[in-house]
Amino acid sequence: MAATHLSPFPAEIEDPVTYKEAVALFARTGHKAAESTVRRYVEEDELKTARVGKVMYVSWTDLLEAHFKRTAAKLRASSDWP
Repeated sequence: MAATHLSPFPAEIEDPVTYKEAVALFARTGHKAAESTVRRYVEEDELKTARVGKVMYVSWTDLLEAHFKRTAAKLRASSDWP
């Protein structure tokens, strides 16, 4: 009898994180983002998501790019950004 095992991570996303994991990772970068902010990034930038059971995953790389875009814009608007 062959054992079948489903991966708990979605195959279509290369670097999957949950929204809660993303919040914790952003906090470690020094640029905190609330879960509602992460959800807004996903919605506004139409980031690809995948659901496994009740858990929603999104690409960490895509979230970083979305966060960078907004953070860089804020820095340029509020300082002497070159």
